[in-house]
Amino acid sequence: MKRNRKHKIRIMCLLAIFCLGILFTGCGADSKEKETEVENAGQEITAADIKIPDSSSEQDITEEPGAENPTQENPVENTAQPEQPEAAADTASLYEQFLHNNLPAVVGRSFPQEDYRAPICEPNASYTLSELGARTADYFLDTTFTDRTTYDAIEYAYIGCPDNPGGDKKNLLVKFVGLDMYAPDDMSYAVFVLTETDGQLYITHEYECWARSAEEPYANGLLHSDGSGGAGDHFVGLSAILSDGSCTNIYFSEILHGWWTNYVDTDIYNEVFDENMEINLMVYIHTIGDTRYYQYDMSECTEEEKPLCETYIDKCRTQAGINWVTDDEIQAAIQNQCAALNIDYGLLQSYEKTVWTQL
Repeated sequence: MKRNRKHKIRIMCLLAIFCLGILFTGCGADSKEKETEVENAGQEITAADIKIPDSSSEQDITEEPGAENPTQENPVENTAQPEQPEAAADTASLYEQFLHNNLPAVVGRSFPQEDYRAPICEPNASYTLSELGARTADYFLDTTFTDRTTYDAIEYAYIGCPDNPGGDKKNLLVKFVGLDMYAPDDMSYAVFVLTETDGQLYITHEYECWARSAEEPYANGLLHSDGSGGAGDHFVGLSAILSDGSCTNIYFSEILHGWWTNYVDTDIYNEVFDENMEINLMVYIHTIGDTRYYQYDMSECTEEEKPLCETYIDKCRTQAGINWVTDDEIQAAIQNQCAALNIDYGLLQSYEKTVWTQL
């Protein structure tokens, strides 16, 4: 019994020593942590103390198989989001590279070669901005009546596409100002249309403006034109620069007054009117699509002129096959042309002008 009692006392003493050892060890660690906190208290935290993960470490975490990011509910969707505006950004980048003379543009198939005595741009050739400007100056500037050897300035603008008004696609207009087409210092200019297709820039159209001919581009991609071929011969028109960069007519109207109405039929005109007679008849020749439409206006004719004008109108109908139409028929034809081009007819009422920026 005494032996067992002594044995129990030994065991109890060992357990007590073991517990005290644990207690003192824990207290020592806690004391050290508290001492560290006291030492750090009041110290200023600098940028060096803040660890900012670099992009490579973030990428590694994102791409690690099976890894979870507690801050993202759907990491796959968030990773894909930056790719959405790529197409529009790439197109803008190509236009900017061209404007900075770092990228050439290829002459597209729709570029109107047949309208020129010699081509401004060779078919299938490619030009940087400076090369295009040099060809433009060489083509238009005539040293026989101007001392100018190059253009004055370059301007550019972006326009929408009327056949895709809700899309992000934009076409680029580049204007070379100061070409003396009609007279010295007339501030005439030439405008080139550029478009992007499958990562390639193309020069697709060109038009020029001078004292007797003007073209006004609108922000939606429509192009209004007006001008004069003489005192009694004026014209107005509306075209569309489409998403492929090509330019197509919606309508073109020639407005003839007095003697110029003989353009309808010269023989009948000379038969009805004395060649020295001045008349106030007006005739409109509208070209819409591939069809011509004719209208007349005798509101300014005198009572003496009206019978002769009526005879001329009637003979043009019966002998020359001219089909005189009403305003409603003209509007219906324009609406049909818009539908054929996939253009909303309502866009024709939008007159927001294009904003030009000088390089």
